[in-house]
Amino acid sequence: MDLDVSNIVLFVGDAVRYDSLNSRLSELGPTYKTVAASLLTPASFATMLSGVEVPSHGVYGFDNVIPENVETLVDFQEGNAYFSNKTGVLHEDLHRIFGTESKCALEDAEPPFIWIVRDPGGHAPYGGYDGETYEYERGEEAAQQYLHRVAGDTERLRADYETGINDSLARFRELRDVIRDRELEDETLLIYASDHGELLGEHGLVGHNHIACPELVYVPTTFVHPGLSSGTCEGVIRHSDLAPTIVDAWNQSPSFRSSGVSIEPGRDFEERIGYNHFESAFYSSRFDFSRSVYSCWDSDGGHVQTDTSWFNAGMIYAGILLKSAKGRQIIYDRKFAESLELFLPGWNTYGTPSFSKDRAKKIIDEHLDQRIDSDHIQIDEETQQRLSDLGYR
Repeated sequence: MDLDVSNIVLFVGDAVRYDSLNSRLSELGPTYKTVAASLLTPASFATMLSGVEVPSHGVYGFDNVIPENVETLVDFQEGNAYFSNKTGVLHEDLHRIFGTESKCALEDAEPPFIWIVRDPGGHAPYGGYDGETYEYERGEEAAQQYLHRVAGDTERLRADYETGINDSLARFRELRDVIRDRELEDETLLIYASDHGELLGEHGLVGHNHIACPELVYVPTTFVHPGLSSGTCEGVIRHSDLAPTIVDAWNQSPSFRSSGVSIEPGRDFEERIGYNHFESAFYSSRFDFSRSVYSCWDSDGGHVQTDTSWFNAGMIYAGILLKSAKGRQIIYDRKFAESLELFLPGWNTYGTPSFSKDRAKKIIDEHLDQRIDSDHIQIDEETQQRLSDLGYR
């Protein structure tokens, strides 16, 4: 990116669909439709901060940590790296995954810096987080309880989701004001990004994870700086493009490998194809019903490969149907056949991608060939319960 800045603010709104905020974000700076690296937060964050796709960094779930041999922007030695000092359930996981306790308020970040925050964005309970701590505001009602309560009321779901993403945009604007108040506007690139999208009744489902579809894969990315023109940009970019773009804006040579490229305004992204990788994770289950979803996307659609057995697909679907808020939504909408089909092994195509299924298969195989072993840690019972409350089961 043709900038020379000292500071980066990376604001990641959780579960923000591209079609929910792109028009408003485009008023702040160049805004790109982005192919998320995964349907799960830790996997997408690891790609955004490392510049490599999920199989190459090995962070597939919340019980993984970045391997020592995978360098990220948190390790970059040209400046100070901080996570936000938010204390809520959505933010604390990042310190564990990236192995750092470095955190502060943006007002206290010492230049040159990269400052990273995971904002509640469009994560359930929609609009239900305290703006200062990111803890639940609705008493003890966590994501699962909220989605269970409103299942079947699509109008309510969408209205509450709108509240959540409006709050997220307002918090991003507040950070821009902090940078202005510190007189760092010319020296700072602010980025609004999201880890994955959200389903609001499409296919009879709510929330995220499990299936790859446009509402979950496409997210917005906006760059805000006085030297950049606002507007919606053509084509797609990828999460893996963020790290090299940030290093380029810092006017530094990256010391780590990346499968992405720096994003330059005016560059043709029409031919870009993004990769999304998801693996099922059951944190407290006694059983191993494995299921993986690999997909490739351009700006017009994508091809999705679901890799599992028919038995595993059926068991996972039955568990969701009987025990989760997603299942309650399916029952209310009576979309049993439509939703079940998306869990079964095989291929699905969305939209009109400009590339063939054969090419998608080749790209998927190339990424899977780069797969590394995961570095696992033991998650304590409190963290397991928190993840369950958030819907990660």
